[in-house]
Amino acid sequence: MKLRLNKTMNLCLIATALLLGACGKKENKVSSGIAGSSPFYTGNPALSGGAGSTIISQVQSIKANVPCNGGYRLTNDVSFYVNGGYVGSNKIGGNFQPGFLTNGQVNKLWVGVSVFRDLMFVTQVTNGSQVVGFNVTMSFCEMKSSSPGLPSIVSNERALKGFVAQSGIIVDSNTYCGYGVVDFAYNTYIVSERSLSNPYSPPDAWIQTSFTKPTCNGQF
Repeated sequence: MKLRLNKTMNLCLIATALLLGACGKKENKVSSGIAGSSPFYTGNPALSGGAGSTIISQVQSIKANVPCNGGYRLTNDVSFYVNGGYVGSNKIGGNFQPGFLTNGQVNKLWVGVSVFRDLMFVTQVTNGSQVVGFNVTMSFCEMKSSSPGLPSIVSNERALKGFVAQSGIIVDSNTYCGYGVVDFAYNTYIVSERSLSNPYSPPDAWIQTSFTKPTCNGQF
């Protein structure tokens, strides 16, 4: 489920913006916090270990073969991390910060998908036998505005920030898919920021999304 919870807007300011503004050039502002449009690339030090190249290939293949359910897939992924992060034997949670942990090696991948085909990639980072923390990288699909004529609520021109997983992320390390799966990440939230370069851009919006396991190899 993906819902939009808009902040209150001043109608006079909107009317003024619509009358005076010109459509701004689109900018791709969503950032993984490290080089590139996605952290899953050769050269990321956290993915230089034995499992890294396999995980890079898996993520790239999934993104290429899972089309959005309406709209386009955003060019850039967005990543958040949590130090430590285990709140149960199979539950990940905590205070997620923007960026991607690179102070260790990624050795596990779990994949989740929403009804709109947004993708969630959870990776475990270790230093030797110690779990350093977890990264949550998301590849979102465009979310069109419910108001005719206004730009999309989630798009390449709007930054995404402030990821919250209040109920945690439940993961399953079975490898029916060739990787682990996200059993459930219920009602996660992320903020889609208004584009300051486009006066028609809707205000900041909380985006609510639930992720669950993908269907693969007839198992789910």
